Amino acid sequence: GTASVAVAVAVLGAGFANQTEVKAAESRSVSQGSVSLELYDKLSDENDILREKQDEYLTKIDGLDKENKEYASQLAKNQKEREELELEYLRKSDKEYKEHQQYRQEQEERQKNQEQLERKYQREVEKRYQEQLQKQQQLETEKQISEASRKSLSRDLEASRAAKKELEAKHQKLEADHQALEAKHQKLAEEHQVSETSRKGLSRDLEASRAAKKELEAKHQKLEADHQALEAKHQKLAEEHQVFRD
Repeated sequence: GTASVAVAVAVLGAGFANQTEVKAAESRSVSQGSVSLELYDKLSDENDILREKQDEYLTKIDGLDKENKEYASQLAKNQKEREELELEYLRKSDKEYKEHQQYRQEQEERQKNQEQLERKYQREVEKRYQEQLQKQQQLETEKQISEASRKSLSRDLEASRAAKKELEAKHQKLEADHQALEAKHQKLAEEHQVSETSRKGLSRDLEASRAAKKELEAKHQKLEADHQALEAKHQKLAEEHQVFRD
């Protein structure tokens, strides 16, 4: 731009110099009478026109030179803005890279912590499962033992019931015999028809019967207490068995 303007100025200057030389030569020729006045006027007019054009070109050159300076200033300004934008881009890129690296590290740390928590949770679940399984096995064993105890107690209870019935039958028979002896003793005492020996023998039989009755009643009471204890134990075991079954 600047070089072109300089060339244009040089060309115009050379043209102006040539025109001046021609005019001077023409002036000498006119003064010497070698050319006509008409030709001289024509050349003078053309020279004036050329001067006007030269002024126009110089004005345009000044405008172009001004525009060129403005363009150079804008170019420098754009260059500065471009450098500032590049610097800002580099700063932003560096910041984003650092933020990305930090996010990646945090993500890896979160992943690591998550895996540790999952392994811990898995161990806890396995531990609880084993404890529950062991407890279930223990309950099954206790249930089997309880079932065997219940069956054994049921047999003991049935035997106790049978013994109770047998003892009650003996007690009833002994009670009947005792009442018969009492009646017979009463009858003999009232009628006074037996001898002293017979009366004493009958008295001994009556005392023995009374002692046997007391002994049988004591055994009956003990058997009744044992039977009640067996009944209570059987009831408790039945309830525990029902709980295991549920």
